[in-house]
Amino acid sequence: MSQFYSLKVNQIKKETHDSVSVSFEIESKLVNDFKFIPGQYITIKININGEDCRRSYSICSSSNEKLTVAIKKVPNGKMSNFINNKLKTGDFIDVSTPEGNFKLENIDSSNNRKFVAFAAGSGITPILSMIKEINLKEKNTQFLLFYSNKTSNDVMFKSEINSLLNDNFSVKYIYTREETDLELYNGRIDENKTTQLLKSEMSFLNADGFYLCGPEEMIFSAKKVLESFDISNEKINFELFTTPVLEKQESISSVNENDFSGSSNVTVICDDEEVEFSLDTSGESILDAAMEQDLDVPFSCKGAVCCTCKAKVKTGKVTMDANYALSEQEVDEGYILACQAHPASTDVTIDFDY
Repeated sequence: MSQFYSLKVNQIKKETHDSVSVSFEIESKLVNDFKFIPGQYITIKININGEDCRRSYSICSSSNEKLTVAIKKVPNGKMSNFINNKLKTGDFIDVSTPEGNFKLENIDSSNNRKFVAFAAGSGITPILSMIKEINLKEKNTQFLLFYSNKTSNDVMFKSEINSLLNDNFSVKYIYTREETDLELYNGRIDENKTTQLLKSEMSFLNADGFYLCGPEEMIFSAKKVLESFDISNEKINFELFTTPVLEKQESISSVNENDFSGSSNVTVICDDEEVEFSLDTSGESILDAAMEQDLDVPFSCKGAVCCTCKAKVKTGKVTMDANYALSEQEVDEGYILACQAHPASTDVTIDFDY
C-alpha cells in the first residue's frame, strides 16, 4: 500500500493555457520511497473547502529530474482548478508514493528494443516519462510517438518533446481542429486513422510494446486495430484517466456469477489497524463501508481506473463490478480494487497492508 508524505512544491510551470507542471522536493530520507518506474503515477491529497480531495496524476519526469506531474484543468474539477489557480511554489501538500501497472520496465543500456505510443492531450504525461528514461538509459531503443491534440497551441511539453528528437525517437503530431500539410495527421485517432498511421510505419508493427493513454474512445479504437494486426494483448498496455463508458457495461456483465447472497462478516486491515463490520453482498463497496468505519483506507478515482485502493483478499471471496487497473495475474493472486469489491462469502478478510 502506498503512503502519503508531505512534500514541498519546488516549481510550478505553465505548460499550456490550461495546464501546469508541478515539481516536488524529495527529502533524502524519502528518495527510495519515491523511486518509480516510467509510466507510474502519484496521488495528491488536498483539503479543499473542507473536502478531502484525492486525484492521481502520472509522473512525467525521468529518474534524474525532480519528481514532476502535469495537471490539465478539468471543467468543474476541484483539484485541477485548485492546482492551476491557487497552488504556490513553497506550499506543502500530501503526495503518495508511486504506483500503477502502466509502466515500461527493464530499462537497460544493453537493450535494443522498439516501442510505439498513442497519446492524446494530457495522456502524454506517462509516455513522456518513458521517452525520457529511454533516451537517458537505453539509447539503442527506438520509440515512435503518435500524439493527438486539438491544435498546436494545446500540445503539452512540445518544446521538450522536440528537444528529445533523434535517430531513435520520432513523433507524429496529429491535430483535430487544425489542418496540417498531410491529411494523415488531421482528425481524431479512430479505428480508420489508427490503421492508416500504423500502415505508414509498418516497420514498427514488430515493436516490443504498445502504450496507449488518453480518451477512452482513442484507447479502445487503437487497441482494436492493434489486435487486428495480430499483436498480442501482452504487448498492448493502456491507461485510462477517467472511468470508461463505452466498455463499462460489458465489463460489469462479465463478472463471475456469485451464488452467495445476504450479509457477510467483513474484516479490513489497514496500517496495522483491524476493523470488522457486516456488509450485504448487494450493498456498497468494501472501500466505502470501511471509510464509514473511520478507517483511513487509500483511494483516489473510485472508478476502477487507478489501483490506489488495491488490497488483497486473505480469506473468503469477493466480486468486482469492474477492473481497468489490475492485471490478470494480480487478480489470480487475490488482489482486488476495494472501490469495486463486494463480499461473496460468509466471512471475508481484506488486507491493504499486504
